[in-house]
Amino acid sequence: MSAPDQAQEFREAMSRLASGVSLVTTRSLAGVPHGMLATAVTSVSAAPPMLLVCINRSATLLADLLEREAFCVNFLGAHHQDLAGRFFSAEGRAQRFQTGPWTELATGVPVLGDSLAALDCRLDRAVEAGTHSVLFGRVEAIRLSPPGEVQPMIHYLRQYRRLECPEAQPGEAAS
Repeated sequence: MSAPDQAQEFREAMSRLASGVSLVTTRSLAGVPHGMLATAVTSVSAAPPMLLVCINRSATLLADLLEREAFCVNFLGAHHQDLAGRFFSAEGRAQRFQTGPWTELATGVPVLGDSLAALDCRLDRAVEAGTHSVLFGRVEAIRLSPPGEVQPMIHYLRQYRRLECPEAQPGEAAS
């Protein structure tokens, strides 16, 4: 199998892995906000709290993120489909941060106020792997939405999907 065929088959295989959709945000040192959608986000450690996110090295926000050494991972809900469309499309670039409840936490980068959760991070290290940079972030601050109020956005087979969640009962732990 040729390398282009294998790359296409790999992308097709990965489309079958359901993933949460996150909005990674940062701010340039000049104060310009940047953001991009990501599905390659995972926890690394609870003590200290750390996560990783994979970003293509051609992404326009990467240089500013590396220079600022801070980013926020905002977990999107199903109600963010229009917002996700703005961040996915190059045409909507100028309008990305004009609507929505934007705020800041510890690092000063944009935080989406109505996301399921927001993890405000300082860059711990970046590792190059293939076409991407793997960024490890130390979590400096966390913002959580109340449980059950927001349904998560899922990416599966190249489409956004909804995951219906049952109402959480007080004191009930997830299994």
